[in-house]
Amino acid sequence: MSELLEDPANQLLVSYAAVWEMLNKIGRGGLIAAEDSVPKAFGRIQDLGVTFLPVTINHILSAASLPDIHRDPYDRMYIAQALAEGVPLVTVDPDIWKYSVETIWK
Repeated sequence: MSELLEDPANQLLVSYAAVWEMLNKIGRGGLIAAEDSVPKAFGRIQDLGVTFLPVTINHILSAASLPDIHRDPYDRMYIAQALAEGVPLVTVDPDIWKYSVETIWK
């Protein structure tokens, strides 16, 4: 897995939904992170040199139209975005594997 992330030929996309989910958890104290504040954690994400993937209305409509396999709204957004953008999704969530989305890290 790390070789995929470290390969400069690969572009790492991070959904704004993922940033929102992670920072919400950090802000509520529900995610132990190296940084103790939301601004510091976001700065660390930016330092990775990722490309942020905005959430569009098409992603929202797609997520709302997905089969009712997974109930987590963030995960449904990640699936919709991966399908819409034609990119694989990094996940270990077995419920996500039930969708017709390409995944990495099974």
